[in-house]
Amino acid sequence: MSKTHKVQNEDKLVKKAVEIGFQLAQMQGIKLPASSQPVKIKAVYLFLVEVNQITPLPEGKLDGANLKKRLALWMHSALPDDDPLK
Repeated sequence: MSKTHKVQNEDKLVKKAVEIGFQLAQMQGIKLPASSQPVKIKAVYLFLVEVNQITPLPEGKLDGANLKKRLALWMHSALPDDDPLK
């Protein structure tokens, strides 16, 4: 997958990644903030970086679009090949 192309179903993948990220955090006894969507996305991203599930973005690229894309790519790679979101 090229880095310059938009991920298909990015919004759905991000939504699924947030859902799975919250479940993973809860299983480890961590309570992530359940406020606005941008806060949830950043919290899940930081959690996944902390548990070494995804590689961190460079400091200057920690904006909403890059966080969403990183979560979408993580979720895309974690899904089975026959999943409809792929």
